Amino acid sequence: MKTSTHLIGAIAFVTVTTVVSAQATPSDHWKLVPAPPTSCFAGDGFSEKVDAARAAIDVEVEAQRKINEVARARFDAMDMMERSRRMQAFMMKNPQAAMKMMQAEQAAGTAVQAAITEANASSARLEAELKQLQDAFRGAAEQAVKPVVAKQKQLIDAKTIAVGEAAISMFTTAADYAQYVQLIAEENAAYERACAPFFGANGSFHKWASSYRTEVVDKLIGDNSGDAIMIMQMQAMDLPGGNYRSTNPLQQANEFARRVREAWSVRLNKAAPRVELKK
Repeated sequence: MKTSTHLIGAIAFVTVTTVVSAQATPSDHWKLVPAPPTSCFAGDGFSEKVDAARAAIDVEVEAQRKINEVARARFDAMDMMERSRRMQAFMMKNPQAAMKMMQAEQAAGTAVQAAITEANASSARLEAELKQLQDAFRGAAEQAVKPVVAKQKQLIDAKTIAVGEAAISMFTTAADYAQYVQLIAEENAAYERACAPFFGANGSFHKWASSYRTEVVDKLIGDNSGDAIMIMQMQAMDLPGGNYRSTNPLQQANEFARRVREAWSVRLNKAAPRVELKK
């Protein structure tokens, strides 16, 4: 079989620096990302969980980067003549596989560009939607607690005295303080009722996060064709490359965790009594 020198060169010079939009198995890049909570109150540890997850993902990214660097070093250490010789031998032995490798690489490049374009458009739209959601949530929460907060103020004005040089307001009877504590509980309950359609199970923020993952993150990750192409190239060079993985899935999962944490940051802390009982 006569093999085109241009065809050999086209394949042989595809190095491990090829842009790869590969997806490892889902457990690889999603296993560390905490699920968005359905609770309405901040202070539930979600932010800390995200910080820990992102730090763990960074460790995995660095470990994979080192593996990839070893694969590249092996490839780069081979001189051009040896690369061509090995590629020609591979093509002679596996002509169909060689052709599929070239076709897959060309198709992957086109698909990556289309996915990036779509993801960018979706990202801009979803960012605007998130702002609207956060504004709507703030407005709903404020309106929900407004009446009970007004009752708290009336009770504090009527039933407290100024104590000490700092003139700190304090209740003087256990009954008045108990009524105040009950109003705090009513404030939290009113807030939770207003919050549920936003952050509860199947709430609008969860739907937004799902759309962001599907329309932005998953598109930027792509399928696993990039890794398959890279591994095939390494095999064609008779080099061990089976552990090569793009770090892109991990990095995109990390970015998703960051964006969800920011989205959930509008939740309020649980209200607690701010006025004490004088003892």
